[in-house]
Amino acid sequence: MLESPSYVRPGMLVLAMTGAFALFSLQCVASPSPDFISGINHDFVWTEERDIPGLIEAIKDSGAQAVRIPLRWTVVEPARGKWRWEKVDSVIRQLRAADIQILATLMSVPAWASGVDPDKTEGFWDCYAPKDMADWAEFARRCVYRYRKHIRCWEVWNEQNGQDFYKPMPDAPTYVKLLKSASEAIRREDPSATIVLGGLQMNGIIPNPWHPVKVEDFLQKIYEAGGRPHFDVVNIHPYVTTAPDQGAAYCARLVRDTVQVMRRNGDAAKPLWITETGTYTGQGVTEDMQADLLRGIYSELRGIPEVKAAYWFTLRDYPAAITGGEHTMGLMAADGRRKPAFYAFQDAAKQAARPGG
Repeated sequence: MLESPSYVRPGMLVLAMTGAFALFSLQCVASPSPDFISGINHDFVWTEERDIPGLIEAIKDSGAQAVRIPLRWTVVEPARGKWRWEKVDSVIRQLRAADIQILATLMSVPAWASGVDPDKTEGFWDCYAPKDMADWAEFARRCVYRYRKHIRCWEVWNEQNGQDFYKPMPDAPTYVKLLKSASEAIRREDPSATIVLGGLQMNGIIPNPWHPVKVEDFLQKIYEAGGRPHFDVVNIHPYVTTAPDQGAAYCARLVRDTVQVMRRNGDAAKPLWITETGTYTGQGVTEDMQADLLRGIYSELRGIPEVKAAYWFTLRDYPAAITGGEHTMGLMAADGRRKPAFYAFQDAAKQAARPGG
């Protein structure tokens, strides 16, 4: 899960950083167009520069076609008018040189734009909406203008139905204002870009089972608030565990329930992406069990016609826990060792790339 540090459930991700763009001549090829895109989450912007080439090589070896990375407003404009792009530029250059497609998540509001005091705010202080949507739109516009030849898919926010990620409380009408503002800015700069709904916790219907704040039917509320024209792809994060009452079949059931909400709202023609799914290791879950769950999830998702992409969380374990079990959800250990799940993902990506796969 894309996030600032500290969350209570088994799975997530920490994100982004800064820079001044040295133009490069690499031309962006068309977005990947297989029937099913196999992707991976990794925060390359918060990765040590020396580690990036090896991790890019691992993504290529895995067979993944795309990577989901954060593009944080707090990082590229930490103070009003002070734009910093250097690290983001470097990351995007290296990923595109490797022909890895990028899904960029626009998120994270700087304190100067929200008015919050980070030192007096509990939890993720960068998850409050901006006071002026024009500032948010300008952030989105500048990102798309700068990277429009290299990034064609833009996700607007992350897990806005979770109280950790949308403060002070999830609110669909306010999120739709954010979505509409960013969507209009994106389309002005790149009319052909793909706009992805911010990934909803679980399936956008049931509440997050690992969080005390219970938010239900958020996708329906987005539709009721007028959000439908402002995104091209529906997006959910159906995390499950290896528990007997969960597993791959339960994940597929969650996804099919989302498809039903899309149909009821006249949105059946849109693709459905899974930009985060995964499970931790430890606490009784072996690495082999993680790999088996990955195989099952990808097999189930390929059988749902509306699902066009699935991004595993995450590429590499973190060296230490942040919260929950997110630090053990990688396809690779923190030291770079490839877990059984890496090879399971490799097989799943190959299967998905085959005609009719």
